[in-house]
Amino acid sequence: MTKESPIYLKDACDDYLREPTGEKVSAILYHGHKYSVLDFVEVLQTEITSKEDNMRLNAVTLLIDVTLQMAMSDAEVKVLIEFLCGRLSDKYNVIPTILTGLSRFVQEWKLQPVTVCTIAKEMFNSVDVQALHQDTRLKAYCLINDLLQKHLMCLKEGMGTKFVVNYINLVDGEQDPRNLMLIFNMTVKLLQHFPIDGIEDTMFDVISCYYPVDFTPPPDMEVPVTTEDLTSRLNNCFVASDRLAPHVFPFLSEKFNSSLMQTRMQSCETLKLCLSAYGTSCSVEQVTLIWNDMKQEIFGGVNRDLRQKCLEVVTALFAVLTSPNVKQKGLDPSQFLERVFDFCKEKLSYSEVKYLRPTALILISVIRSSGPGSGLVVEMCLPWFCEQYHTTDSDSVRQILLDEIVNFLTEMQADRSRANTAVKYLQWDKLQGIFLRILEDNDLTELHSTALSGVSEILNIYHLTGQNKDKPGLLDIRQVVRCVYNLLMSSECAEGLQILAVISKEHPEVIDTILIQELLAKVESGVDAARKILSRILTGSLLTLHSPRLVKVFLEKRDCEILSLLTTAISLQESSEIFKFCQDSIFYPILDFLTQLAIKNEDIEKAVLLFQEFTIALFKNKEREMDMTVFRKRFTRNERFKPFSCDSPATQTMLTAIYSAVLMFGSLPATFHDREITASLDHTTVVKLAVSSPDSITVKSMTSAIGLLLNRLEEGQQLDDLKNL
Repeated sequence: MTKESPIYLKDACDDYLREPTGEKVSAILYHGHKYSVLDFVEVLQTEITSKEDNMRLNAVTLLIDVTLQMAMSDAEVKVLIEFLCGRLSDKYNVIPTILTGLSRFVQEWKLQPVTVCTIAKEMFNSVDVQALHQDTRLKAYCLINDLLQKHLMCLKEGMGTKFVVNYINLVDGEQDPRNLMLIFNMTVKLLQHFPIDGIEDTMFDVISCYYPVDFTPPPDMEVPVTTEDLTSRLNNCFVASDRLAPHVFPFLSEKFNSSLMQTRMQSCETLKLCLSAYGTSCSVEQVTLIWNDMKQEIFGGVNRDLRQKCLEVVTALFAVLTSPNVKQKGLDPSQFLERVFDFCKEKLSYSEVKYLRPTALILISVIRSSGPGSGLVVEMCLPWFCEQYHTTDSDSVRQILLDEIVNFLTEMQADRSRANTAVKYLQWDKLQGIFLRILEDNDLTELHSTALSGVSEILNIYHLTGQNKDKPGLLDIRQVVRCVYNLLMSSECAEGLQILAVISKEHPEVIDTILIQELLAKVESGVDAARKILSRILTGSLLTLHSPRLVKVFLEKRDCEILSLLTTAISLQESSEIFKFCQDSIFYPILDFLTQLAIKNEDIEKAVLLFQEFTIALFKNKEREMDMTVFRKRFTRNERFKPFSCDSPATQTMLTAIYSAVLMFGSLPATFHDREITASLDHTTVVKLAVSSPDSITVKSMTSAIGLLLNRLEEGQQLDDLKNL
């Protein structure tokens, strides 16, 4: 004992050992700077080696608590660690405290490599972990985990494979799920960072014995662990290193052929993860093994959920086979894919409908795998499907083939990389020929919907890959327009209307004037289908171009859809002459039409909505010339403009539309000639009608106007501040 170590240290330690408290530890620490680690070890030597378990436990606890908070040299730390490691063979009630103390030293102190290896070796040699209680075993695993977290390179360089072998012996036989959660995490680190040459099979046995996870957590478990948690961490072990591949794939094949459905399902999930992690390391034998298992279930199984899992494995498998790195591993994907597709074709050659769907599902899975996978299906299989469609005599087979062709196209356009690869091999003329011939044949009405879906998917691929810009001759869009148009004139079809809407937006140049004039003529003749088609394809520049004819049609037909088109056309106009023509020629007829629509047909809400859209279109450009004569004709009494005194709810709500347009754009157009209307737009009356009007439409429109009005207010403003808009 040093000269600076009086009897006080012995007395203070004895006092603590008689009745341990935190305050007594603090008191010892207060004078601790006077003493060395050796002083404490010497003072506590008798108690640490006492035959009484509690005395040894208290002495070790005090030593750890005090020394962790002392300033120590590397030599002192080494001595203390060696001392504690020497006590790892103590009774079971003392070991947990030593394990916790060592973990704290590992976490909080910068240990020398030799000290780190000492802790690991003593842990492996001195502690029979599987003989300990669960919570003590967890402390032992935590100590190993702390060593791996803080000193992985020291252990790898200092112990190498020996550490892995000792670790395997340490955890062998563990069954508690709380401990397994940590063990699985540590196993991943070992597989990723430590040499396991020569012990791969032993390492694999450590994790495979727990597969598949079969665990139901008891309701009283303090630290909840779920089956999903364990499964996820165990799967992380399987994918941690490609060095396990020779063991993993045969093992999972065995599990896939189990009689237990849950085991088969789980093996598919693990297969997907392993293929994604190190599939390019697969040998031809391993790939063939996986494929044989999957195809057997897809073609012969009865469980739909398991079939879906198998298809997902096929997608993962072909993602590997079409990877640019796979050839470096000695695996030629094209030859294998050719054998797979030959197998699919062989099944289809039996002319049995039951093989069509599973074959198509496999091919869809290949499309989903990657862009190259998509290209292979288009190049090798899609032409065969088209050929079968033409040669089969069975209507049911023809329907299935057509459905699957459309399904292929749908999957291709779902991803740009798939579409870009597939488009290199896509035979546009054959596909377009199939779909358009169906649409032109009135005896194949049951196939029209599927054919329209096919046309839609072709257009999606066409636009997604930019073919309309690079190779505009690949698809005859004019023929598509004319074919769909003829179909719509004879039968109503929402998808056909959508196709024409897309084409008019993406390719307005193919919507020729002859077609538009033909449609307008049919609208004038009262053909309802023509009006619907016109409302979908007449957009943008086409709408502006044909607006004069629209005015004529509206004046003759007084139709809401034509009015909506006309409103859009007016909002697109920039020429003041065209605007003035529209205002002078049709504003009053429109106003009259909407008023009658609201009063006679009692469709007030629709009339108000159309009127508000039309008013906003007029007010959008504040520099346009505005002549309020048409307003005054409708909304004056005795040459005075009193908008909100009108009796008709329709009139009130239309005036509110004007009021809302003013609020929306901040003011009336600069050249608005009648200032009296501005003064008459009084928010007080609007609020009054919103509160007291018996008409629900009036209340709704007034309330909407109030919302716009409130948005105009600055912070601190009142409604009275906005008398003049």
